[in-house]
Amino acid sequence: MILHENILHHVLPLSSQTRRPTSTSRSRSRQSTPPLSTSRAPSPSSKLEQTFHLTAGSSHPSPWLSLRVKSNASPSHQHPIYFDKDVVEGSVHLNLSDNPTSIVGISVIVRGQLFSVGGDHAPFLELSQTLWSSSMGHPSNAGSRQSPFTGRLSGSYSWPFSIPLPPRVVVGNQSVPLPPTFAPKASSTFIDYKIQVLVQRGPLRVNNTLTTSFVYLPRLRAPRPSPLLEAAYQNHSSILGPSLDSEGWDVLPARTVPGVIFGARKTSVDCSLSLSQPTRPVRAERRYSDSYEAALPQARIYARDCPIHLHITLESYDTQLLDLLNASSLKIQLVQQVRTQPTTDPAASSSSSSHPHTVHRLYKADASNNEIEEPVVIGSCWKSFSGAQTGLLQTSNRRHYEAELIIRKDLKPSFTFPSLSLQYNVQLLIEVTGFVPLQKQRPVFSEPVTIVTDRPRGPLPSSQVPPPYHHHPSSSASASQ
Repeated sequence: MILHENILHHVLPLSSQTRRPTSTSRSRSRQSTPPLSTSRAPSPSSKLEQTFHLTAGSSHPSPWLSLRVKSNASPSHQHPIYFDKDVVEGSVHLNLSDNPTSIVGISVIVRGQLFSVGGDHAPFLELSQTLWSSSMGHPSNAGSRQSPFTGRLSGSYSWPFSIPLPPRVVVGNQSVPLPPTFAPKASSTFIDYKIQVLVQRGPLRVNNTLTTSFVYLPRLRAPRPSPLLEAAYQNHSSILGPSLDSEGWDVLPARTVPGVIFGARKTSVDCSLSLSQPTRPVRAERRYSDSYEAALPQARIYARDCPIHLHITLESYDTQLLDLLNASSLKIQLVQQVRTQPTTDPAASSSSSSHPHTVHRLYKADASNNEIEEPVVIGSCWKSFSGAQTGLLQTSNRRHYEAELIIRKDLKPSFTFPSLSLQYNVQLLIEVTGFVPLQKQRPVFSEPVTIVTDRPRGPLPSSQVPPPYHHHPSSSASASQ
């Protein structure tokens, strides 16, 4: 199902003349796009205005059609940027002084669509606003009663437009949040949003379109951490472990890792993992109130550019194995998981199109390509300090380690959408020369986590990594798209 607003009376013809637009920008005063940790969107007066043009060719180099849009983009961004519940607003300008033209309608269309190699899906979002049609009379006499206009338009005209973005769309029988712009590497499926100006010429005439893509990014704020963890951030002190701050940790059951040491004898180690987790109640308030914290289950929600703290315990009767294992043996990583689920029923897709003359073919991906995993952050790990302050006690049969992942600020937030989803997992692997686990190259733990855009309220979360173990996450993996 596709959402509409002021739907056009004519379908989009298959034959339309499209030229690549050029763009210019008008910078907002003083600062660029506010950081995503702010609690409110930029005011309309502070938004950046970008202009996209369409010319008639080398014989008429001056633009005859222009699209101006205001968004949250900074001057360095090529495309407009909108957050959840934003309004796509701007104006359309016609300059026909040198070339009087027959036009029967002008409209603006906001479209969201999932694309696949070999064919496209029907748009999941399509909002249109008619700016002018010949049935309204001459554009210069807007608002007055008059007969339909049948001549050629000449001169300059402009129309403002304003199209709110909905928070959710209905796809099939399912209501889902509007997904972010997403173009994963090595994937045949991606999500794209466009703003299009449609100039209709009438029957048997080729229409003109001026189109630009825009970036859509739904914003959610992570819940606050436990009071003790927040106090550690505030006082720049060491955080307390699971035994002293049970409210601030998600403690997972221990798992036994059997293997062979030095190729000579069988042995095993019990591994326990705890993850720091938000524990404050999560409210469903949005950005235009005082808060827009994530209205999601409370556990394991983390913000970009913030740390995930981890605690690891190794226990074994085999002290030789424990001596062999150390901080460098414990590999902590954040894995990005892209899943595609192509639809196999062509009739189901084509019937959902609002344009009956447009055929939407479906690409059926090979089953082996339906899931792509990639480590995007490699964490740091170090041996825990013993003592009453930490609540830890190292023994001959038990060793404690701490670890940390700093979530890259350029990662896309988690989302689930029909045919495409983006999820993250925190993984712990044991890799050391001399000990071969029976299940090779498989993580001991792979725990799902949700990544959101904005850090929690309160003190700024800080890294706990000691200087000798510091690792820059941006150098650990390739950038996410």
